[in-house]
Amino acid sequence: MSIKIWPDSLIEWIATSAIDVNHPAAWIELLIERMIQTGLPLARVKISHQILHPQLAGISYCWTDSRQEIEIIKSTQGLLERDAYLSSPLYPVCEGKTNKVRCPLYKLQAPFDYPILNNLKADGITDYLVLPLNFSGGRIGAIIFATRKTNGFSDPQIVYLQEITHAVTRGIEILILNETALSLLNAYLGKTAGKRVLSGVVQQGKGETIKAIIWFSDLRASTRLSETLSPDHYLTLLNQYFECLAGSVLQQGGEVLRFIGDAVLAIFPIGDHNFKTWNSACEAALCAVREADNEVNKLNQSRQKAKLPTIEYGVALHVGEVHYGNIGTSERVEFTVIGKAANEAAKIESLCKVLCKKVILSENFTLYHDGAWQYLGQHILPGSQQKVNLYSIDLT
Repeated sequence: MSIKIWPDSLIEWIATSAIDVNHPAAWIELLIERMIQTGLPLARVKISHQILHPQLAGISYCWTDSRQEIEIIKSTQGLLERDAYLSSPLYPVCEGKTNKVRCPLYKLQAPFDYPILNNLKADGITDYLVLPLNFSGGRIGAIIFATRKTNGFSDPQIVYLQEITHAVTRGIEILILNETALSLLNAYLGKTAGKRVLSGVVQQGKGETIKAIIWFSDLRASTRLSETLSPDHYLTLLNQYFECLAGSVLQQGGEVLRFIGDAVLAIFPIGDHNFKTWNSACEAALCAVREADNEVNKLNQSRQKAKLPTIEYGVALHVGEVHYGNIGTSERVEFTVIGKAANEAAKIESLCKVLCKKVILSENFTLYHDGAWQYLGQHILPGSQQKVNLYSIDLT
């Protein structure tokens, strides 16, 4: 094979470079660029690994000579039971059944052992190599190399790719650990809190005061539903409800801070790395409300057809300053928002049922965003003597 630089130079780069890169995709792109510079005739490269995450089973980083950039593919839970995985060359490698799968398509004819090879050969791939990434703790990922070279990879190139794979395993594992930690923290704490924890802001009592639109929503008739539905059916309903409401918050750029039983506490923060203005944050919150209502309506149609109880909810939108930080005990802390405005949002939401409204807006909210508000009058917030002007919106 033609090697333009000594192979050891690439191996040395792999061993030390991952520390200086923040994301696996960026590092893999640099890796492939350097591999091609050594003369390796690469047409496709794919790195796949499992991930600890409540919704995801694995992540793959895919490069092809036609795209010339990394495509990130996230696989949902259940991947490892699907036929597409069980019948692929990845399966025996990732399950530890073999340390190599090589498919020299230039000298093979259909039918192939793996269905995916039909498409690869039709695309001009002549050789396909799958090698294991043996991570610490017994976990196994995989790296795939493919070429269009007439006679496939040479024997020296196969040896070189195996050496590269051994070095890549350590580098990619460093990056994967960081990504896994961040994705888990994001899933359980939210984006901002996750980044703060990973950056070392974990001391109890530490926090900051931020300006935000505060969202508080609650499921109606939750006690009755929990008593009349089986635990599994009630859990399914809760997840569907959270997907509609909290999912809409996330879709519009908000941050879900807590699931409090069947309630959702979220914010649309104002700041340099968040929403730039009060008006834009208010608009995002209103869009989230409308999107949530649309999703709940669609869900309720399918639940009615299945003769299942429908979902009813209430949402309050408020504006104010909240203290965002760590609270708890010396052994158990969590990130959340505290303060008068957060408490007021929860109290305003409790009036949704009393006033028969899905959505109630505080007067402060309406001052920061124009709209065709429906005035609901003055009301005393539960647990206080405070009278406030409240408003609603037409969701039709």
